[in-house]
Amino acid sequence: MMTKSDTILEIMRINPAVNSAFLAEFAADQLSEYLHRLRGLSVPKSSQGAVNFSRSSMRHSAGVTAGAA
Repeated sequence: MMTKSDTILEIMRINPAVNSAFLAEFAADQLSEYLHRLRGLSVPKSSQGAVNFSRSSMRHSAGVTAGAA
């Protein structure tokens, strides 16, 4: 488990716009949850697309392409 200081440093590495003094006001468990969310947001879009791909989106794309022709 990361220390509160380590968690703050990791948050700042991912989100350099955040202020360390501001982050220090939060409890360690809150910071850990925020870091977890940030890590989820930093997944490359191509990976997210593969996870969210479905047959219905494929049919929709095919319909749009066919309609455009």
